[in-house]
Amino acid sequence: MMYPVHCRLCSFVVVHAIRSSFVKCFKHLCIGVLLVLCTTACLTTDPPLDMSGELKIEDIVIGTGATVSLDTNVVTQLDVLFSERLLNGTFTVGTLATQLLVDNFTLVPGLDQGLRGMRVGGRRIITVPPRLGYGNRQVGNVPPNSTIIYDITLRGTELFLIEDIQIGTGAEAKFNSTVSVRYVGRLRDGRIFDATAAGDPPFSFRIGAGSVIRGWEIGVNGMKVGGKRRLTIPSLLGYGNRQQGTIPPNSTLIFDIELLSVSSL
Repeated sequence: MMYPVHCRLCSFVVVHAIRSSFVKCFKHLCIGVLLVLCTTACLTTDPPLDMSGELKIEDIVIGTGATVSLDTNVVTQLDVLFSERLLNGTFTVGTLATQLLVDNFTLVPGLDQGLRGMRVGGRRIITVPPRLGYGNRQVGNVPPNSTIIYDITLRGTELFLIEDIQIGTGAEAKFNSTVSVRYVGRLRDGRIFDATAAGDPPFSFRIGAGSVIRGWEIGVNGMKVGGKRRLTIPSLLGYGNRQQGTIPPNSTLIFDIELLSVSSL
């Protein structure tokens, strides 16, 4: 059936009005959602980083034992008594016996810097400003832009040793290289816990993929094909406090490694 012209016109006007109203509502809804998102983002944005303050080091007791290296290329594992508190005296970590790595890659650069030069038997107070600490982020129960005070007693040190037995002349192992090696792994008492057996294919892995312990990632990097290297790896760069097969927790691992080939992506 054909509608009269004026009825068709009325129908068109009504539909157009409904459409216009819907579009306006949808636009307002979108604007509202955007405003909520923007407001939430503004509320959750980290505050500006506080750049004030300096690293302060106060030696309470000067030790007489081994010294933590000042060389940032030397990795050292430390056995310490450790506490962490805020300026207002609130302890975020109470005094505990633990192990730390001084390796230039720590979450708190100021702590890494402050530990260097300590001697075993010493006690040191290290005051770390926000820019050398956790920065403008909330980390656990440490508020953003917090100055942190560490109380450290150094009880022992262990170096990550990289010794070249034979310098290779071939291709160099680098980050993202896939390398093939033969190796023997021992504990400090001389017990062999792992090795590539004679006649078996060599062991291959990619440097940087995280498929081997961190001591290998660091220690094989820079070797050249034909080279032989001994790695003495502290537990934190090995398996830490976990039992791994016949390897006891907190074990130092000694590997003799021969680099057979290198291939790059």
